[in-house]
Amino acid sequence: MIKALEQFVRKNWYVVGFVSILLIAAFLRTYKLGEVPHGMTWDEAAIGYNGHAVLTTRRDEWLTRLPISFRSFGDYKAPFAIYLNGFFTVLFGMNLWAVRLPFALSGIMAVFGAILLGRSLFEESKYRSALALIFGLSLAVSPWHIHFTRTGFESGLALTMVIWGVYLFLTAWKKTNRTVVLLSLSVALFILSLYTYHSTKITVPLLGFYLVWQHRKTFFSDITRLVVPSVISAVMLIPLVFDLLFRNGLERAGVTVFAQGYGFFTSVWVTLQQFFLHLHPDFLLFGETTTQRHGDGVHGVLYPTTYALVLGVVSWILWNLLKKNTLPKYVFQVFSLASACIVFGILPAAVATEVPHSNRALTAIIGFLLFSTLGIAELLRFAGNHAVVKKLRDSRNRKTIFFQLIVGTFILLHALFTIEYSSYYFKNFARNSADDFKDGYIDAFNYVIPYETGKDGKHEVQNIIFTSKYGQPYIYALFARKTSPIYYHGGSLIKYLFQDSFVEGDLLRENTILVTSPEDIMPFDKAVYVVYGSDRQPKFYIFDSTKTKW
Repeated sequence: MIKALEQFVRKNWYVVGFVSILLIAAFLRTYKLGEVPHGMTWDEAAIGYNGHAVLTTRRDEWLTRLPISFRSFGDYKAPFAIYLNGFFTVLFGMNLWAVRLPFALSGIMAVFGAILLGRSLFEESKYRSALALIFGLSLAVSPWHIHFTRTGFESGLALTMVIWGVYLFLTAWKKTNRTVVLLSLSVALFILSLYTYHSTKITVPLLGFYLVWQHRKTFFSDITRLVVPSVISAVMLIPLVFDLLFRNGLERAGVTVFAQGYGFFTSVWVTLQQFFLHLHPDFLLFGETTTQRHGDGVHGVLYPTTYALVLGVVSWILWNLLKKNTLPKYVFQVFSLASACIVFGILPAAVATEVPHSNRALTAIIGFLLFSTLGIAELLRFAGNHAVVKKLRDSRNRKTIFFQLIVGTFILLHALFTIEYSSYYFKNFARNSADDFKDGYIDAFNYVIPYETGKDGKHEVQNIIFTSKYGQPYIYALFARKTSPIYYHGGSLIKYLFQDSFVEGDLLRENTILVTSPEDIMPFDKAVYVVYGSDRQPKFYIFDSTKTKW
């Protein structure tokens, strides 16, 4: 039985590896999905609530009918992730797990697409299949990708579309009998990414122009093949262009350095400085971040193995270019695409005001991982051609030995880093990020909601005064209460007041529930309930004025 299994694995190693990598990706993105990170950011609450609202009432929280940009907190969110999220919250209920599930699934699909993209890019290499699996595995265990596909961040969903869009674009010219279909799907995914996350409005057009330029001879060889994709793109872009020109699609431009009152050249200089901050080891290796919503603050976005391979292969190729040495054609193709992904991927983060910003720069992950995979490819090619290797002889093929040595060492080191990161993420990060993920908000609302009508053994109150210390409490009320936006604007939250701070005198209010923060001046020993975060620190103190004794 064991021997038969071993033979099966050897014969079908690529399929086994493919499935294994997808299972690893699925585990890392779905394990404790509703618990880690513990808590729900107000963006996650807004995406979940507005998705459910627009699917059930055709209107968002502001009663805008089927919006292209969701006003939300005035940040005008891109629509696709919200509409998609609506299907999951309607199907699985209004809970954190349902909100995060589509982003986790998209992360798995990104890994799937990465393996296929790797096979396409390394087609000329004798190690094509192995390199494709390495590229997919690198994405599956990447801390950068794991973080943004376990939470409600639109960037991970947009990245999936970009990966598949690039893969379909490259494949379209190899399968001429399906060029129109594949190119149409590629264009549709690229444009859909524009409706998913604002950063892609910079990254995707630049990447699209790059791909067309790189394949210009093939692209324009038969104009008739471009008719259907052009029509699809024109139709899909109409709502976006209308929103940009006549509504609020350009509101997010206010966060760029060009909207801060600098002169043009100053803005360009600031952008360049901020661009290189995203290439600094503090960001790439040591976890520099402005908030733990965008990283754990301990681990960088790249593992040391990936970082070393990137530096090594870039130096190696530049040295060969300087010496005018001959390299395989695919090396330059991958090098060029990786460089484009890094530059275009970091650019949206570099032009913004909050840096470094791993969320806005997420598309750059494609470039970094392509470089690291190319580093493995060049190590294998160099080992196979080296004089010392050629002198070695034993009962097994020497290329197999060095293939196993190089790939095995990479996988072993990567596995150790992945285990260390995963251990920290699932044990420490949930606790350390409690404040950034607004841990306790939903628990606090779930406790006080029965006081509205006197259910679950609680008496009915006149008012529920809730702290606004942590920001945007109303969206958590709407999410926890599952309130229709129509009822919301009809006065469903009439019993709620949101207050910045509390003092002991607030307990004199009649028949009132007060939800305060630990920073308020209150007799905390008189609280009827305390909501603790995953860091075991009190987040909310709940007081019942009818039970307070003076």
